[in-house]
Amino acid sequence: MPKLLIAIAIILGPILLVALVNAVRSSGPFRWADVAKLYLTLLFGFFGLYAHILHPAAVVALIPPAFPLRTVLSYASGAVELAFAVLIWTRWAPITGWVIIAYLALVLPFNIYGWTVPTNVPSYVNAPNYLWMRVPLQAVFIAFAYFGTRDGKRSRTLV
Repeated sequence: MPKLLIAIAIILGPILLVALVNAVRSSGPFRWADVAKLYLTLLFGFFGLYAHILHPAAVVALIPPAFPLRTVLSYASGAVELAFAVLIWTRWAPITGWVIIAYLALVLPFNIYGWTVPTNVPSYVNAPNYLWMRVPLQAVFIAFAYFGTRDGKRSRTLV
């Protein structure tokens, strides 16, 4: 039961937060683009900081051994993801959306590598379904990046 509640909170939380902010700010109609941007902010913010920077071992395991400086690559990709989490709320959101799409396409082979060689990923033992969901979810994240950052004139920005 707690796992179901967590899943519901993850799915509904950003939707309710955007609706609440719209109601408080009287900032116009509810926009699904803002929900997509919030999901991306949470995704890139959490995984950029937690996985890539604070616990890079799981990310390093997704990088084939032929690549040099795998830990440095994990830290760098974490910094890039944190930048994405912020930039999608700025006036550069449309450009950031395209860069996120390119980034997700570039890291897809690493996700496939982790999917096909699950023993290389330490977290696989704790969450075996994670790797099976990760590759198809790339398409969802790409859709969020595309649709969440397209409407530059109407979207709310921080900067």
